[in-house]
Amino acid sequence: MSKPDRVFLQMWGPTRDHLIANHDFYVAEAKRRLLDPFNDDTMKADADRHADAWLAERGSYFNPDRDDPGDYYERAYDENISFYLSLVGLRDNTRLSIIAGMFHDWEKQLRDWLGKEFGHHGFGNHTHGAVWRVTFDDLIDLLECCQWPVRACGYFRDLHLCHLVTNVYKHGNGASFQALKALAPDLVGKTDDLPAIFVSALDFTSLNVGDAELARFADAIGAFWRDVPENIFFSQVVEPPKWLERALKKEQEERAK
Repeated sequence: MSKPDRVFLQMWGPTRDHLIANHDFYVAEAKRRLLDPFNDDTMKADADRHADAWLAERGSYFNPDRDDPGDYYERAYDENISFYLSLVGLRDNTRLSIIAGMFHDWEKQLRDWLGKEFGHHGFGNHTHGAVWRVTFDDLIDLLECCQWPVRACGYFRDLHLCHLVTNVYKHGNGASFQALKALAPDLVGKTDDLPAIFVSALDFTSLNVGDAELARFADAIGAFWRDVPENIFFSQVVEPPKWLERALKKEQEERAK
């Protein structure tokens, strides 16, 4: 009689619903509370008020015998533009922080779920520690060894881009910026009319991620959670990743002592 197959990873229905609901709440409330106040009309009105206040303050020092009123108004206009552009920068930085927080929440929840599932099988500290230590790609390798082709799924490209954008936002120039530049040059400021010499000079400060990308990244995370198989059996696990084998080997050696 053959030994019955056992469940390796299980996504319980209420757990899936909870993860999706938390994700949807984060996205909706972050947009409403942090991004919506940065609408263009509001920013322009704030810039106008700033320029008016600047003009009123400097106007108290105006001397018609030596000062040119046109110069004051020109400088007030410059203050208006500068303040508006600063607000645009703050809005864009706020959006990136929302994206980074969203990705990190997803990644932590994925690691937490895997760690708990491993705990059900008696896997110990080495395996649990490895789950929290390995890279994003290592986690995807684990899921794919369970015959779940995550990288071939439609949502994965946006999930991968979200990961790269998060890394560029956190660390600036580096491997993630170069990968993002190659995979999605439009997200790092490259346009068709930009001369090649300027494209090579682009750096992390040219990161160009808008509301459409935030929506796409959010949809990708929701799609991932909905796509997690309800049950993945031990019989589906093919060639476990090396990092998992090493962790399990350490645990076996400890038990043998």
